[in-house]
Amino acid sequence: MNGSCFEEANLLNVCLDSIDYQGIVRHINDGVLILREGNIVFTNGAFCEIVGSNLEGLLGKPFADFVIPEDQNRVIRHCVDKLYTSDLSDRIEFSISRPGEDAIVEMKLTVVDCGGAPAILAAITDITERRKTRIELQRVKDRLESILHALNDVVVSISPTDHSILAINPAAEALYGIPRRAFNAGEMQLMHFVHPEDREAVSKYYRSLVDDEFGEMQYRIISSNGRIKWVHDEGHLVYCTTRSIRRLDHVIRDITEQKEALDALTRSEEKYRDFFQSTKDMAYSVTPDGTFIDINEAGIQMLGFSNREEALSANLKDFYENLSERADLLAQINEEGFVTDKHIRFRLKDGRSIEVAITARAKTDESGYLLYYEGIAHNITQAMEDQSNRVLRNAAGGMCHYLNTHLMHIVNAKDGIREEIESLDETAKALPENTRATWTAAASSLHAYCEGLDLAYRKITAVTKAFNSAFLTYKEESYLDKAILDIFNSCLGDPLECSRQALPDRKKDAHE
Repeated sequence: MNGSCFEEANLLNVCLDSIDYQGIVRHINDGVLILREGNIVFTNGAFCEIVGSNLEGLLGKPFADFVIPEDQNRVIRHCVDKLYTSDLSDRIEFSISRPGEDAIVEMKLTVVDCGGAPAILAAITDITERRKTRIELQRVKDRLESILHALNDVVVSISPTDHSILAINPAAEALYGIPRRAFNAGEMQLMHFVHPEDREAVSKYYRSLVDDEFGEMQYRIISSNGRIKWVHDEGHLVYCTTRSIRRLDHVIRDITEQKEALDALTRSEEKYRDFFQSTKDMAYSVTPDGTFIDINEAGIQMLGFSNREEALSANLKDFYENLSERADLLAQINEEGFVTDKHIRFRLKDGRSIEVAITARAKTDESGYLLYYEGIAHNITQAMEDQSNRVLRNAAGGMCHYLNTHLMHIVNAKDGIREEIESLDETAKALPENTRATWTAAASSLHAYCEGLDLAYRKITAVTKAFNSAFLTYKEESYLDKAILDIFNSCLGDPLECSRQALPDRKKDAHE
């Protein structure tokens, strides 16, 4: 060692046998120094490195000169008090000035005899990096606690032995409905809130984490207000040393709303699938180019496919009788997002033409990109024919009523003419012969005219009866222009023949 005080201090006379204590002091990492009356009378190279100075610049200097101003009074007072107070702490932390960055040090001191006077033997450890690490760890801890406090999910650490709660964040108050301190005090454990029907499965899950090291489970809990909630529990096994279990960490998330929404969606999908399969209309979905993605059994039968596989390999575009109708349909869907009761004509696989009413919509993703079209096609061919027939029947009824009204006028007029002729015949008997001959000729012409009116009456009556028989029935039938002309042609001949043939057949149909 350097310095005369080493030779004079009885308590430092430690160089015995072959142990080189001077070498030890020179090579240890901690700074070693002796302070007498506040001045440095001995130090080693490690302290020189701590303060960033050489040995000659340290010896004889007041130790306080190397302490930062904020800590000087505290350090000086502690060193003086240590000389006279045996039970004073033998450790103190402070900062030492040095070039570049101050050093945070921990000084352990003891009283020694140096040259017959009390002195301070100090061991100084540079804890700058340790303190930085501790500060950083504290900063990380504070940040982590801030995150945990801000989380909506419950984060809880549990003892692996008795499942008691070691730590839990404030989110537990919202989920379970009790103050956080109740958990920290050990009064309430998580298993108390688990739904009775799920408790056995949850207990098994917690026990299995010791072997599985990781696991997750969904189960029900009952909060303090009696409300049933669904949670997703994700557990992790944490070790403090190799294979030494320290705790079980769980992240518990309230998924009640998601669960209810998922259940509602599942029920909705089941209802949709049930409707899709049970409806008598064609339900389908197709790609933007028309290829079938899905089609129900009613659609398979409507279009004339032999099986589902054949349908899914086909394209709906091939069934449009007029592709311009398809273009109009897609244009409306793409512009408005949907179409309702759009009338389209399909040409089926067997060549028949039908008219359908299509209600469809476009399905897009969140960015608006078109995924597919889905819709329902209702066969309205018969309905359209029935509507046409109803219009025709109404027109025929109106025509028949109009004709019958005028026929009544004609019949009344004919009967009146005949009555007048009969009355004039009696008067004509008293006329001269030549005049009576003229009347007889005129009366004959009038009788012929009445016969013509009678024939016309019978023909028109036969036509109205035929129309009544054909159209004014409850049976829905398809009527073409040719059928109407056939009624007229059959009745423009002999009205009696029309009555014998046309009318009974129509009445038979009406009865059937």
